[in-house]
Amino acid sequence: MEAVTAFAHQMRRVNAILHNVAHDLSPDEWMARPGGGQNRLGFMLWHIPASEDWFVHTWIRNVAEVRDCEPWAASVGVNRLGLAFGIGLAEADAIAEAVDPTHMLAYADAYLGEVLAWLATLTAADLDRVPDNRAHLGRHPAYQRTEYLAQVEGMWNDSVGVLLAADIGHARGHLGEARLAKELVRGRTY
Repeated sequence: MEAVTAFAHQMRRVNAILHNVAHDLSPDEWMARPGGGQNRLGFMLWHIPASEDWFVHTWIRNVAEVRDCEPWAASVGVNRLGLAFGIGLAEADAIAEAVDPTHMLAYADAYLGEVLAWLATLTAADLDRVPDNRAHLGRHPAYQRTEYLAQVEGMWNDSVGVLLAADIGHARGHLGEARLAKELVRGRTY
């Protein structure tokens, strides 16, 4: 199997697992914390497509994220309430409060459509290219925050292929975390 095809397959799998974990959450479960001082389950799940969106569109392609475009730009919770990472608990809570599972999954599906269309344009040689990832720094004030720059410090010279693999691994790791959090939350409730 060619690498670009494998990346597309993995992106579809991440989306399918995200749907499986999130589709049946009650509002109380969405807002629950699996443990004291931890992110709400809703933020954990929102973080997956939001960070994938950032990874592909901002970091690799230097184009607007799906959540910066209509209809998502007008949607509280999916749009720029904050970064997808490198934020405090209060900011993460505000995102979980502003979005629900149905809306988050629709956003995830919109992102998936965009990324699959882009992947269809790539060749194996494109995966070796190092993107001009510094070009995005002036597009949004959040990209100039110390917290943001600390999170991305080791990625400046990574190739598109390495970045896509890291993105998929990151998403799959959080999906495992979210599945466990869901079980913990349901264990306390039932």
